[in-house]
Amino acid sequence: MKRLLAQVGIGALISLSAQAQAAAYPDHPVRLVVGFAAGGSTDLVARIVANKLGALLGQPVVVENKAGAGGTIATDVVAKSPADGYTLLLGTSSHAINATLYKRLPYDPVNALVPVSIVAAVPMVLAVNPSVKANTAKELVDDIRKNPGKYSYGSAGKGSALHMAVELLEYQEHLSITHVPFRGASQAIQSVISGDIQLITDAVSTAAPMVQSGRLKALAVTTSTRSSALPNVPTMKEAGYPNYETSLWNMAMVPRGTPAPVVEKLSAALQSAVKDPEVRQRMERIGVQPIVDSNADKAAKFVQAETRRWAEVIKAANIELD
Repeated sequence: MKRLLAQVGIGALISLSAQAQAAAYPDHPVRLVVGFAAGGSTDLVARIVANKLGALLGQPVVVENKAGAGGTIATDVVAKSPADGYTLLLGTSSHAINATLYKRLPYDPVNALVPVSIVAAVPMVLAVNPSVKANTAKELVDDIRKNPGKYSYGSAGKGSALHMAVELLEYQEHLSITHVPFRGASQAIQSVISGDIQLITDAVSTAAPMVQSGRLKALAVTTSTRSSALPNVPTMKEAGYPNYETSLWNMAMVPRGTPAPVVEKLSAALQSAVKDPEVRQRMERIGVQPIVDSNADKAAKFVQAETRRWAEVIKAANIELD
């Protein structure tokens, strides 16, 4: 009985300590680590959210770019940081992809981080060189099926979200399209514009100006709802592919072991930040969809489902990186 009472007492002390830590949190600046270079869609989302999040938390939220290796460098930095709520990762769909894509990672892709909240979804657009005769996604898919090897597409590198978006279409529709990886999305999109390759799926936030100027022809966006940046372009579901949906999503994550009250405080603050009219307006202006109904539990279930889905596609396509 004495042992039981002692255990109960210790548990109560731990609970009170966690609550006290959450009440005092944060008392100094918070880092928001981004796995991609400044100026990209993830970086822009991070900086839009950081300003409002800092105001809500009462401490500056500083964005740090740790670009390289498809986001794994940034993820490793956060995974190995103290679990105190002062270092966050703004993860992307690459986090779920990398879990299967890489043979070896310096962190546990499933257990190293705890999801806090989904922040945004960046739609991608399936676009082609204007010389391509297809004017709809269905016309393009039908022509690809009739002419194996005729079409090639560009991406920001093997295993990138842009690559996997086309792999998903190939997997679902049993297509054969030649993949041409580039060092970055800007090089890939210029290759489509020049006609060296025929198609690409790229973030709406960067592809929209090319579409609006007539240098690219947009066939469909990849999310379940249309993009504010290209409102006249149908979704893949509207184009006749009900099972096709993907995006460059952004999710805040912290090291495992971060006290639950701190995670809850961060999650609530992030949800409030994304619901702010100015934040939403700034996101929508660059073609990003704010996610206003997330929380830690929804984020955890979402990333688990995404990891399973990309594992299936990656294994079917036999894609692997060291």
